[in-house]
Amino acid sequence: MKSIIAKLAEALAVEGFTQCEALDRHGEAQPGKRYPRWRHAWFAADIDGLLGVRQAVMASLTLDRDGCIGLFGWAYVMSGVVGQVRAELPFDALESAADGSVPAPVDSVTFGTFRYPQNVSRAKIWVAVEADIDSGVVEFMDYVRGDVRGWFGQMSTITDLLARAREPRLSALDRSNPNPERLRAVVILALLAGRVQDVVSLMDWYRGRDQFHDWDSAERVAAFDAAISVRFPEYATARLA
Repeated sequence: MKSIIAKLAEALAVEGFTQCEALDRHGEAQPGKRYPRWRHAWFAADIDGLLGVRQAVMASLTLDRDGCIGLFGWAYVMSGVVGQVRAELPFDALESAADGSVPAPVDSVTFGTFRYPQNVSRAKIWVAVEADIDSGVVEFMDYVRGDVRGWFGQMSTITDLLARAREPRLSALDRSNPNPERLRAVVILALLAGRVQDVVSLMDWYRGRDQFHDWDSAERVAAFDAAISVRFPEYATARLA
């Protein structure tokens, strides 16, 4: 696994990504094992013009019973400042699946969603012997340079994020409702960027909906609206205007 990660680090560095510590709660390897059956390697890059927001690629490597290694990719947009603000808000103002992660995900997608949305596991790349490593890394990087780069490009500005906040996630099973985690993240980023009127418009639209994602509810939305009114007084003022 370490040889694969080293090769990925070299290839991703060319694309502007630097290997970093794990950006989620799962860590970088199966805990308590001298020879872990899985490892997660994280690589991140700053986004010009979006302070405190990073693009991230996570390579998940798993060892099967036959000794083959499965390589699977995830793409994330992450924000430390969103995680910090979320930590200040009451739990009932967040989506029900909130886990307090810092940095917090703004959005995420598996590599498989791009080409095999009905069966994302088909995107898993198998490395059976050392000779397969180079070709496996090439296949992984094909996703990064193509589908993943295009997906990141759709979320490179606050304006992009404000538009996507109204949509379901690309990989969501719920195709009718916006993802509540992403919407809250975008609201926070937009307020920090001074886009107060845009947030007023977004929240007016969201509060007025008659249905929500399973992780959200009218009560949670109202609590979130009240919490950001306290955290961002300029938002409270604009709502009353």
